Amino acid sequence: MNNKVAPDNTAVRVALWRALHREVFAMSFMLPIELADPEVRPAIERAAAGARANGTPFISFFRPTEMLALARAAGFRDVSHVAAAMLAERYFAGRTDGLRPPNNSEELLVATV
Repeated sequence: MNNKVAPDNTAVRVALWRALHREVFAMSFMLPIELADPEVRPAIERAAAGARANGTPFISFFRPTEMLALARAAGFRDVSHVAAAMLAERYFAGRTDGLRPPNNSEELLVATV
């Protein structure tokens, strides 16, 4: 599946600019599909196809380094990437039912002015 569309960073840049007026900004972002864990990649591809079919295509996927660079370029002083794996370890560790979110799918950016 080749869904290489040039990412449109406008929405990300606007969100980051607006957040400069607040102390802490947090947002989720999607990793490029090829970086997703193999077992969840088909589901992400189906979700992307469904979104595209409904006129709301996924047009922006970012590597953590790209998202951090965008935040810094927007003027944030302290930026950090919180990986899905870190969140899973913190909030899902010790579950007896085995429920865990997938690694390498949706990540989190936390930035402060």
